Amino acid sequence: MIHEQVKGKPVTPATAALILLVAAGAIAVAYRYAMGLGAVTNLSDQYPWGLWVAVDVFSGVALAAGSFTVAGLVYVFGGERYHVFVRPAVLTGLLGYLFVAVGLAVDLGQPLHIWHPIIMWPEHSAMFEVAWCVMLYLSVLALEFVPAVLERLGWSGLQELWKKLTPLVSAALLALFVGVMSLSWTWAIGTLVFFTVLAGMLSRFVPARPGVPALLIIAGVIFSTMHQSSLGSVFLLMPDKLDPLWWTPSLPINFFLSAVAVGFAIVIFEATLSAKAFKRPLEKEALAGMGRFLAYALWIYLAFRLGDMAVRGHLAGLFGGGKAPLFLLEIILGVLVPAAMLTSARVLGSTAGLFLAATLVVLGVVFNRINAVWLAMTMPGEGAYVPSALEVLVTASLIAAMVYLFALAVKLLPVFPRSEGEGPQPSPAAATASSRTHTIASR
Repeated sequence: MIHEQVKGKPVTPATAALILLVAAGAIAVAYRYAMGLGAVTNLSDQYPWGLWVAVDVFSGVALAAGSFTVAGLVYVFGGERYHVFVRPAVLTGLLGYLFVAVGLAVDLGQPLHIWHPIIMWPEHSAMFEVAWCVMLYLSVLALEFVPAVLERLGWSGLQELWKKLTPLVSAALLALFVGVMSLSWTWAIGTLVFFTVLAGMLSRFVPARPGVPALLIIAGVIFSTMHQSSLGSVFLLMPDKLDPLWWTPSLPINFFLSAVAVGFAIVIFEATLSAKAFKRPLEKEALAGMGRFLAYALWIYLAFRLGDMAVRGHLAGLFGGGKAPLFLLEIILGVLVPAAMLTSARVLGSTAGLFLAATLVVLGVVFNRINAVWLAMTMPGEGAYVPSALEVLVTASLIAAMVYLFALAVKLLPVFPRSEGEGPQPSPAAATASSRTHTIASR
């Protein structure tokens, strides 16, 4: 598959507005670093988590899940027809995780200590595991996106080197993770040997496929599964603060299942908006297939979550007061309605219907994270937390920066697949001569 750049100016009136918003947010961030959290936010000892943690970190990590769901679907489960979504999804995931890191650095009370998990290894810490998973998964995403850069520069020799070294780098990343988590280099060496042998077996016995090496995708899926679920583990320490409608020993599974669902949704959401913004054809059949996967993921998530509540005896709480309206709003509009919509063949065949269902899922997962971090918390003492205007500005500027950089990247790098019949078609001889350049970056 040949990819191409989007035609257009790097700066347009729309992107200029985004740049202004980013600049305003940068000023707010500078003020936060100069004056401290108290001068910029409405956070307190009673409410130490707020908008930034709920949206910039927890929601941001979930919404970046499209990269591992689509890559896993294509490279692990053989969903070749969805390959058109891989490179845009990887770019979205890469930018998403970068800005999660930026948002976290802004929210930390002592941001200069953000590097401590690299050298300070506690024996028991969910956030320590999340920190390492996010760092390593960022490395995986960067490696996945390297072919686009090399293809743009025409460096076919480096593409071949990338293909040879990436499986070894993937094995090293997995071994490093195991060593850090187990605090045992014996386990790390054993893991390195295992995955190095596995990489050799995959290259020898699995039919050769151009694109990203399978072990890199496996590493990405492992890291994503670990940290998406571990973010739910953070709340296991708060049974007395998080409402029972949300708190459960199964929170890690809930977080992972919702991340898988929103991974499919964000791909539909991004593909639809990109087609409209950059005047590109929409892959309607592939989008309909993604909609079917999204429907399955939503029904599984809904069944598991309600089944878990029934086992714990909390279904009756849905009909009471308190936080029940928040839960019903989250489940009905964010899960049940889009799942029912996507069960309809008419909706699956409608671009507008798919986009609406995907949007509801995206908003539902964001609302779920906001509930878990903020609205569904029962904090001691009086008062409530309402984000300040500067908190909202910083969050809006991070979103604007990600949108602008995505638009800039697709204009500078070959991210989207070339449309059929678009541009001159290479002759057979030229296609053969250029195959070495394009096979590595094609998938």
